[in-house]
Amino acid sequence: MDKNNRSKTKITSKEDNYSEWYLDIAKRWELYENSPTPWCITFLPKAVSIWEGIKSNVSDILKNNWVQDIYLPLLIPMSFLEKEKDHVEWFSPELAVVTHAWWKKLQENLVIRPTSETIFCDFFKKRLNSYRDLPLLYNQWVNVMRWEKRTRPFLRTAEFYWQEWHTLHETEENAYDFAMNIHNNVYMETIREVLAIDWIAWEKSPSERFAWALNTYTFEWMMSNWWALQMATSHILSQSFMEQFDVSFQNKDWKKDYPFYTSWGVSTRLIWAMISSHSDDKWLIIPPKLSEYDAVLLPIYTKDNNEDIEKYIWKIGEILTWNKKTVSIKWDYFKSQIWNNWKTLIDNRKVRLWEKINDFEISGYPVRIEFWDRDMDNNNVVIVSRITWKKEIVKLEEIKDTVDNMLKEWQEELLRQSTERLEQDTIVCYSINEIGEAIKDWKFALYEWDLNEEFETEIKDKFSATIRCIPSEGQYTDDLLTLKDKNNVKVIVWRNF
Repeated sequence: MDKNNRSKTKITSKEDNYSEWYLDIAKRWELYENSPTPWCITFLPKAVSIWEGIKSNVSDILKNNWVQDIYLPLLIPMSFLEKEKDHVEWFSPELAVVTHAWWKKLQENLVIRPTSETIFCDFFKKRLNSYRDLPLLYNQWVNVMRWEKRTRPFLRTAEFYWQEWHTLHETEENAYDFAMNIHNNVYMETIREVLAIDWIAWEKSPSERFAWALNTYTFEWMMSNWWALQMATSHILSQSFMEQFDVSFQNKDWKKDYPFYTSWGVSTRLIWAMISSHSDDKWLIIPPKLSEYDAVLLPIYTKDNNEDIEKYIWKIGEILTWNKKTVSIKWDYFKSQIWNNWKTLIDNRKVRLWEKINDFEISGYPVRIEFWDRDMDNNNVVIVSRITWKKEIVKLEEIKDTVDNMLKEWQEELLRQSTERLEQDTIVCYSINEIGEAIKDWKFALYEWDLNEEFETEIKDKFSATIRCIPSEGQYTDDLLTLKDKNNVKVIVWRNF
């Protein structure tokens, strides 16, 4: 965004038009721009920085679980998908197909990767012989393509980026145990601890499962406009998938057997979740654990203090980053200091303080540090939190501890707000009519379901709603909804968008 126009940019109110509010934040603060490729966007550096933060957290945990990174081809032979008819049917409206190369028709059509189960089966087949080869644990960070009917930046675009891991296990129990470990310790930690978003998590209803899945697990989240958003899906696939591709092994009894398959994924949709969950009418808010910059320095220049300001910036840099060296950004109007995991942004523009503060507030970065002549005379700075608006005057030697505490406090506050919204707006319902009233009032409906498929058809026809999730046992305690029948389950019902 042009340095002279940033402070003048207006934003649509969230209450007036939620979609326009979101687009104002995502586009005007340079998270994306429209691409000449239809239904696709260009991910700009700020969005990439957020995605890389998510990726780094997930990758570290996966490596600790001995999951290895791999890259399989973008193009998948159509015959691979046709081996699994349910798989093709699931994706067929969204498939992008390559039919020609250099104007010459291909012998076999190639599908641009919508997901990688089929080509992973071919890969696994070459590596699996005996039970001693199991488990096979692989992950890839790649782009995929699906022709969505409606597109919204980061929520639904034809091309997006994700992580998908694919694992094979000797027994269903082994597959389930590994899957739950990933579900709880990778997705749970990333979504709650890094993105600061609370969720309802567990199992999809049978009709909502992925093709050929024994179980599909999900994280459903309440956006700040009370929409439901699916943030991550995980699948324990049946042995039938392996049988279709003849992926087999010799078991301990010297007999042919088929492994149990799991596949998982989180995507750049999490950027949409972050924006929607935390941002406000003052624009973007980035959780501290995902923020490219931990603090923004706002020096106030006068005619005579330029040299003193530069020296003071060095002092602050030494305390925060142990580094006096600065890197110029955007015509020297901005500079950055980097050291290990710490990174600061310095606003060197010779403009009024309120302009710098306004730009800081819409930038999404967590903490600002202000200083001018009076502060330098007293060896002080003014530190302000973007989320809590807590303001402190502190000595130079106290800067690091103060900023660290603010970052921790901000991360916790964002999660607290997300949890509060979810708890306050989830309503216990005892009838179909009460479900309708809850949805009309923009609430999640918590209901006792007897697993009758007619219920799903009825809520879909009456309210354009679905069962979003069957929550885990411990998520909603008995004082919220006591099951009348132990064979029944609690479900979250919400409309489709």
